[in-house]
This record gives sequence, C-alpha cells and structure tokens, in this order.
Amino acid sequence: MNPLKVFSGITLIFFGLVLYSLSKIPAENFNYGGVILIGPIPVAFGNSSGIMVIAIFIALLLFAISMVRRW
Repeated sequence: MNPLKVFSGITLIFFGLVLYSLSKIPAENFNYGGVILIGPIPVAFGNSSGIMVIAIFIALLLFAISMVRRW
C-alpha cells in the first residue's frame, strides 16, 4: 500500500465533502466563470466579465507553469 496514494485519496474525499457542504449554502449573488480548452482554442464562460477575465488569467498561468516544468 502506497502512503502517497492513501493520503491523496483521503484528501480528495475531504475536499469533495467540503465542496458538497458548500453547495448546500443558499446564494443570492453568485458569480461563476471558467475556461475549457478544446485543443488550442479556449472557450470561456461565466455570468460576470470580471470573473471570466480572472478565469482566463488563471488558465494562462497554469499553462505557463506546465510549459516551464516541461523543460
């Protein structure tokens, strides 16, 4: 039994339970946004332009980090 896999599994279950409990909180003003990468084409979605800009920035940052780590 690999301790890293056990710890990763417990951590994922914990975060899943936290997200589930947060989803039960009623929200009146809830903003969402995200980015889906389909090949080289990014598709941004959301109900607020500010949140969409933040999501695109985070996606570009994660892309840059993955390219730096690749070299």
